[in-house]
Amino acid sequence: MGEGMTPVTELDLCVLGPIGAMRAGRPVALGGRRQRMVLAALLVARGRMLPVERLRELVWGDGGPVASRATLYGYVAGLRRALEPEHAARQGDVLVRAGTGYAIRLPPGRVDAERFTALVDRGGALLDRGRPVEAAATLDAGLALWRGPAFADLGDAPFVLPAVTRLEAARATAIELRLTALLQAGHHAALLGELAALVVEEPLRERGWELLATALYRAGRQGDALAVLRRARRTLAEQLGADPGPALRRLEAAILHHDEALAPVLAAAGPIGCARR
Repeated sequence: MGEGMTPVTELDLCVLGPIGAMRAGRPVALGGRRQRMVLAALLVARGRMLPVERLRELVWGDGGPVASRATLYGYVAGLRRALEPEHAARQGDVLVRAGTGYAIRLPPGRVDAERFTALVDRGGALLDRGRPVEAAATLDAGLALWRGPAFADLGDAPFVLPAVTRLEAARATAIELRLTALLQAGHHAALLGELAALVVEEPLRERGWELLATALYRAGRQGDALAVLRRARRTLAEQLGADPGPALRRLEAAILHHDEALAPVLAAAGPIGCARR
C-alpha cells in the first residue's frame, strides 16, 4: 500500500446520528444531501447489491424528477473520492460495482450500527449468565455510540424509515436491558429518577413500568410501586384500549404478597454510568 493510502480497516461509517464517516480517526466530508442519500441507501441494504435503477428510485423518491444515470455515477465517484481517495473514481474496495448495481463492502464492525447490535447481544448474554455488572458496562458502551437519532440528517427520506424504526427499537431495548442489569446489581435507589423519566418518554413500553415498580418496591416503597402499576394500567387503557400484559400483572401480585423473589440479588457496588438517550 502506497503512501497516503488508507486500509479498509481504518474506515468507519456511522448512522447512529447524522450519517458520517471516519478515516483513520478523522472525519470525512461526504458531500451534499443527494450524495449522502446514495451512501445511506447502500448502508440500509447492509451489503446487498442495489441495482442502479433501484438506487435512482430510492435517492430521488421524494416526488421530484429522477436524475439521470450520469448524475448517480457522479455521486458514486464523489463518494469513492471521499471514502477511498487512494483509488480511482471508477473502482474501489468499499463502494464496489456488483453486477448491475453497487454495494458497500466493509469488514464486520466497521459500521457503528453493527457494533451497537453486537454489544447489545453481548450485554444481553452476560445478563442471562448472571453477570449484571459486566452486562451494564457492555450496554453502556453500545449506547455511547449514539450521537442522535438514527440517520438524523436524512430521517425524512422514506427509504430509511424501516431502518430508523428498527434501530430506535433496538436502542429502547438496550436501555431497558441496561436498567435491568443495574437493578439486578442492586442499584434500585439510584435508578428511580432515570426510570421515572423513562416511563414518561416511553409510556407504552410495559418493561419500563415494570422496572420502575420493582425499583420502588426494593427501595421500601410498596405503596408507590403499586401506584405506578395503577398509572401503567390507566395509561395503557387510555392510549391503547388494552390491559397490562402478564408481566405487569404478575409483578402486581408479587408486590401485594411480598414475594421473596423481588428481593435484590446483589448489593450495589460503585456508581452507575449514564446511558445516552
